[in-house]
Amino acid sequence: MISKKMVYLSIPLLCILFSGCFDQKVKYPEELHQLHQNLWDNILDEEIDEKNVDLLLKSMTDNGQWPGIDYNSKTRNTWSLRDHTRNTWSPRGHLGNLLDITITYQTKGSEYYQKDEVSEKIHLALNNWLENNFISPNWWHNQIGTPKLIAPVMVLMEAELTDEQMDLGYKILERAKIGMTGQNKVWLSGNMLFTSLLKRNADTIKLASESIREELVVSMTEGVQPDWSYHQHGPQLQFGNYGLSYVNDMIKWIIILRNTPFQFDEKKVSILRNYVLKGQQWVTWKNQFDISACGRQLFIDSPESKAAGLSTHFAKMETLDPEFADAYKKANQYKTLSGHKHFWRSDFQVWRNPDYYFSVKMCSERVIGAESCNSENIQGYYMGDGATFLYQSGEEYRNIFPFLDWKKIPGTTTMQDNVPLPVLTYRGYRIESNFVGGVSDGENGAAVMNYNRNGLKARKSCFMFDGKIICLGAGIWSNNGLKVTTGVNQTYLNGEATVKINEQISSVKGRQTLKSPSWILHDNIGYIFPNGGNLVLRAENIEGSWNWVAKRYPDERIDADLFKLWFDHGKNPQGRSYEYILIPGADIEQLESLEKNNPFKIKNDKNIQAVLSKDKTFQGIVFYEAGKFDEDFRIEVNKPCVMMLKKKPEGLQVSIADPTQLEKEIQITLNGKFKHDNAEIENGKTKIAVFLPQGEEAGKTITFDLKQN
Repeated sequence: MISKKMVYLSIPLLCILFSGCFDQKVKYPEELHQLHQNLWDNILDEEIDEKNVDLLLKSMTDNGQWPGIDYNSKTRNTWSLRDHTRNTWSPRGHLGNLLDITITYQTKGSEYYQKDEVSEKIHLALNNWLENNFISPNWWHNQIGTPKLIAPVMVLMEAELTDEQMDLGYKILERAKIGMTGQNKVWLSGNMLFTSLLKRNADTIKLASESIREELVVSMTEGVQPDWSYHQHGPQLQFGNYGLSYVNDMIKWIIILRNTPFQFDEKKVSILRNYVLKGQQWVTWKNQFDISACGRQLFIDSPESKAAGLSTHFAKMETLDPEFADAYKKANQYKTLSGHKHFWRSDFQVWRNPDYYFSVKMCSERVIGAESCNSENIQGYYMGDGATFLYQSGEEYRNIFPFLDWKKIPGTTTMQDNVPLPVLTYRGYRIESNFVGGVSDGENGAAVMNYNRNGLKARKSCFMFDGKIICLGAGIWSNNGLKVTTGVNQTYLNGEATVKINEQISSVKGRQTLKSPSWILHDNIGYIFPNGGNLVLRAENIEGSWNWVAKRYPDERIDADLFKLWFDHGKNPQGRSYEYILIPGADIEQLESLEKNNPFKIKNDKNIQAVLSKDKTFQGIVFYEAGKFDEDFRIEVNKPCVMMLKKKPEGLQVSIADPTQLEKEIQITLNGKFKHDNAEIENGKTKIAVFLPQGEEAGKTITFDLKQN
C-alpha cells in the first residue's frame, strides 16, 4: 500500500507553495524540453467545467472514490463523451474525474490552481487507483483507455509524485506496446510516447513518434483509404468510430511534436487535410453524423456528439493548417458542400445539398457491411445491405434506434421471421457478390448492388439526379419459405401521412396495406410508385428499448410515434421487383404534377436497370451483363458496368465505372459519330475502348467528353 504520509510529506519538499511554473519543478534534457512543454500545453488546452470539478471535489469519499461508480464492474462498456467516439467501462469514470480535477489544478486562473487541499484530493484519488489496479474485461481499456488517462495525470503531477507512485504508474502505462494497425496503433504508440517522455528516454520517444507518423498515410489496408474513407477491423467503413478518433489524435500529435526532433514532415499534413475535407466533411450534415457512417456506435445522441466532435476538429485544423483555414471554416457550415460522392473503397455513396442529404451504404465480397462488438449494434445485421437514409430537417432519425424495425432498414431487401437477428462479431459480414459499387460525376450518381446473402438474391440500384432518387429492384428471388420485404423508410411520425390510391387522396393512420398506391406524402418527402406494388404503411405508436440496441443501457421501455413504409414481396418471391421515387421537399401539388407528367422512363429487369429523363438529357444505366440499351443514346457494352450519360451542347459526357473492380477495359458502342482518342467509327456507330482505373483506384469513376463528329 502507498504511504499517504510519505506522499504528503514529499509535496512541500518538491514544490514549496507551488509558486513557480511547471518547468522549475521538473527538469528535462534540452532535446526533450520543448516536447514536454508542448505536451503540457496540449493537456491543459482541454476546457473543463469548474462547477463540475467543484461537485467532484465535494463528493469524493474519504478513500478517494466517487459514489455512483461501480468499481467492481465487469461490464465491458458504458458511453463516455471524453473520448468523443470511444466507449468505456464504469471504473474508468474515476480516471476521467481525476484528470478533470488535475487539469483545473494546473491551470492558471482557475479557482483551484495549485491549492493544497485540491492536491490532497488528487493524490487520494490517484492512490486509490494505483492501489486497486482496476482491470477491465475489455483489453482496450487496459492497454489503451486506462493509460490514456493516467499518463496526462502523471505528466501534470510529476513534481509531486513519489518514486513509489511513479513506479506503480509506469506498470500501468507499460501495458501499452507498439503494435496493431490503424487507430489502435496510434493510441498504443501515443501511450508509449507519454511513458518514454516521463522516463526521459529519447530513443523510445523516437520509436513511438515514428509509429504515429507511419499511420498518417494513405493505405490499401487499414486506415485512410485512397478515396478518403477510413477502414478499421478489416475493409470496413469506420468514419465515425476509429476514423473520428484518428483525426483527433493526429491533430494532437502533430501539434505536440512540432518544433521538436520528432516532428512530422509538414507535407504529410496534406493527407489529414484531404481526409477531413474530402472524407469526413461529406458525412456530417445539420449537426448530424450520418447513421451509416457511425459504425457500431449507435448510442444515445451519438450522431450529434460525433458531429460536434468533427466540428471541433475543423476548428483546430484552421490553426494547424492555416493556409487552408477558409476551407475548414466552410466545412463547419453544412450548406457550403453540395454534390455527389462515391467512396469506391467502402461501397458507400453520399448525395447532398443545403436542402437534403441522402446516403447509400452497401457491402460486397470486398467490403464488410457492419460489425457488433462489446454488445454494441446488436441489431445491425442488415446495416450494410443497401441502407438508405434521407435527411431534411435533421430530426428524422434522432435517437430513433430503439424503435426501428431492424429487419426493414430503409433501402434493404430482407427476409422476415420472428427469430431475433443474429448478433454480428467484430469481423462483421460480407455478401456473396463483387458487383457492388457506383458511378459519380461529382453532381449526380448511381449505386448498384447485385445482392446475394443467405439464399436471398436481388438486383438493386439507386439513381440520384434532378433532385430525385429513383430506387429500383429486380430479380428478387428466395425459396426458403419466408416472406421478403424491401424497406422504403422509417422516421418519426410528423403530421399526417397522405396516400393516393385509385384517384382517391386520403390520410392514413395505424397499419394499412396499400395496393398499388400512386404516391404517398409524409413530412415533406414524396414517395412515387411508377409501377404500383403491395406496400405496408404503419403510422402509429411503437414501443422500444435502448437495451435492444446496446446492452450498456437498462431494459427500460419507451415509446414514440413512427412512420414506417415497406414493400411486401410475399413468400418465396420468384423474380419480383419494385420501383419507387423519393422526392425531397415535396407537396401534394408537386406529386400530382409528377404523376401526370412522369419525368422518367424506367427500365427495371434482372439484366438492365436504367433511368432516362423525359427531356432525354440524362441517362443512368446498370448493365448486369454485357448488352444493349436501345433508348435515345442507344448504347452497347461488352462487359457489366454502371454508367451515366449527359447531353451537352457539343456532344455527350460519359461517366463509367466497374463495380467488380476487376476489369481493365470496357468497350462501349454508341449510335452516332463522336470524336475520342480511342474511338473507331463504322457504319454510323462509334466504338470506344475505355481504360479503367487500376490498383488503389479500381472501381473509381472515369468521366470523359465526346464531341459529335
